[in-house]
Order: sequence, then C-alpha cells, then structure tokens
Amino acid sequence: MGHIWIPGLVLAACLALSPAHAEQKRLVKDIAADGAKRLVLDLQVGAAELNLTSHKGPPLVRMNILYTAPDAPKINFSRSGGDGNLSVRSNNEDGNGFSILGKQKNQAVKNNWSISLSRDLPCVIHVEFGLGSGSADFGGLNIEELKFATGLSDVELDFSTPCAGQARVVELVTGLGSMEVRGLSNLKMGSMKFAGGLGSAVLEFGGTYRQYVDVSLDVGMGSLDLRIPENMGVKIRHDDNFLSSHEFDRLQRTSNNTWYSKNWREGPGNLSFQMSVGMGSVDLEWIKKPGK
Repeated sequence: MGHIWIPGLVLAACLALSPAHAEQKRLVKDIAADGAKRLVLDLQVGAAELNLTSHKGPPLVRMNILYTAPDAPKINFSRSGGDGNLSVRSNNEDGNGFSILGKQKNQAVKNNWSISLSRDLPCVIHVEFGLGSGSADFGGLNIEELKFATGLSDVELDFSTPCAGQARVVELVTGLGSMEVRGLSNLKMGSMKFAGGLGSAVLEFGGTYRQYVDVSLDVGMGSLDLRIPENMGVKIRHDDNFLSSHEFDRLQRTSNNTWYSKNWREGPGNLSFQMSVGMGSVDLEWIKKPGK
C-alpha cells in the first residue's frame, strides 16, 4: 500500500529548540464558507497539542491557535468550483520547544492548535501531525475522505456519533508514537488502510453501522490491537513468517493463512482484514455491546 509519511515535518519538529524567552501569541480566526459546497482541509502541524472538533452551523471552520512567535501558522483559503480549499500549516514546522523525545524544553512555551469543522458541509480531511499529543472527534461530520498521519505524536481519534455520507478513502498512519481510534463503525466506508511503524495502535470498530469493510493492515515493528464487536463477522488473511505468526481467539483457521469467525456469512456486519506484519504484533479483542 502507499504510505502517507512525513519525514521532513517530523525531523524539523525534533531538532528545533525554543529559546527560554520565546514569546507566544494567539491567532483566532473564522473561515466562512463563501458559497463553498464542500470543505477540503490540508492541515500540517509540526509540534503542538492538537484538538480537532466539530460544530453545527457556520462558520465553516473555527481556529484558535497558540503559537510561538514569530512563526505564525500559514493560512490560505480559496474557492475552486464548489470546493472551499483551506490550507493551515506550521511556519518553520512550529518545532519550537520540543526535544527528540517530545518533551518541551521550556514548559512555559506550549503550542496549542484548536480547530473546529462545521458539520453542515461534506469534507475532505488531510492531516499530517509531526510531534506532540492530540485528539480529534470526527463524530457527526460528513466525511468523504480522511487521511491522518502522525510521526512522533500520541493521538486519540474518535467517531463518537454516526457520520453522514460515505467515506471513499480512509488512511491512518502512525510512526513512532501511539494512535487509538474509537468508533470506526460510526463511519460509513467500504475500505480502510492502516500502517504502523515502531509505535502502538488500537483500532476499535464499535459504532452503529453494520457494513462490509475491507481493511488493509501493514504493521512494521510496532503493536496493533484490534477491538471488534462480538456479533460482527470477521475474516483475517495473514501470511506467517519466521518473525511473525499468529493465532486468533474464536476464529477458525481454514487454510495456512486465513481465519474466519463462525458467523462470517451471517454477521450483521463483516470486516475482512488483509494483514502484513513484520516484527510487530497484532492482537484481537472481542468487545460486548453497550449494556452487556
């Protein structure tokens, strides 16, 4: 699979240090739809605390960004046909204040990016997040495409309520940090891709929609936990190698590299996993319905 990767962004975030006297400023800005029928967001964050949320009604986007002067974020909004194209990027990768381990050298300096998207319009969301910690709640958004890639970041992604529309592309990538994704079955999609490097990740498929989803998993040297509702049908195809072999609880192995749940054909929803694992590990956990 083609990976989303951000080596330049991560490297700059790791190497840049903040002077003790660094000044911080706040940028508060609303972006109006200006007649756009869809939001196309390109968000590139070097080093910061990132919080993505959503809201009902205008404006199209709300931003409240605390940054280290003089590196104000670069913001550009333009219309192309029915698309409102919004680019928000770190200036100098906003790497000020972080060491290679992600710890701030000057605790008084803390970059914080808070961005809220309107649920009124369909959206295409591309995020590259270099270094820091973050959370994103995509619940209620009408997502047509989602690409979220991290380098040294620790992030929590949540689909807390059902999303509208149909996501044609879903790609999640984590490098050296951690990623926990909850409520993936609140996102309508036919397929998704996940790639993990040296970090850890959790993919939890709780939620409302019961659908057939092809899931491509590429795990390098890190760990991945799959959490799946117990009533969903599951198929896993994985080629064992001398560095990686697996047995999956409650799945029947029907060939050297394929496992099925007993309800694969009859389950209210089906997840078909194509798995490639290097020196890492993949664990499967069955989760109960709420209230059980």
